[in-house]
Formats: sequence, structure tokens, C-alpha cells
Amino acid sequence: MQLAELRGAKISAGDEQKIKMLDKAIKAMEGPKTSLHLSVHKETNTIMIKVMDKDTGELIREVPPEKTLDVAAKLMEIAGILVDHRV
Repeated sequence: MQLAELRGAKISAGDEQKIKMLDKAIKAMEGPKTSLHLSVHKETNTIMIKVMDKDTGELIREVPPEKTLDVAAKLMEIAGILVDHRV
């Protein structure tokens, strides 16, 4: 939320409440040795969840794997190219 405000984005009261609830849920799911990081894959607009080790910063698990999303984005791009050529 702070990042959005720094970028100059306007956040509605409903969205602010959703963000706070999501933050609370993330903190509830984190373990004593793990942390969760949420991000959005740019090309596919898919939410990615990374489970990280708090001590070492090592990636433990990523759902869905970023490489899989990269392949999906490339396939979407190829499909778009094929459609563009046929039209």
C-alpha cells in the first residue's frame, strides 16, 4: 500500500481494507523460519507466491514457478503472432 502511494496511485477505502486483510492473512501463514512474498508476473498478470527462508533469504518454494509463467507468456505471444498473421 505504501508503494502504491509513493507511485501516486489512488487507493479506495475498499481496496485499502482488502490490502490490510491480505497483509494480516500473510502474517498468519508465515512460520517462525519462513516468510511469504507476493508478486504479479508482468506478462501473464498471475499472482506468484514465494516462500523464503528468513535466516538465509533462500527461496524454498515458488507457486506457480516463474519459469512456467515465462513459458506461458511466450506461448501467448506466439499465439498472438499467429493470429495477427492470419487476419
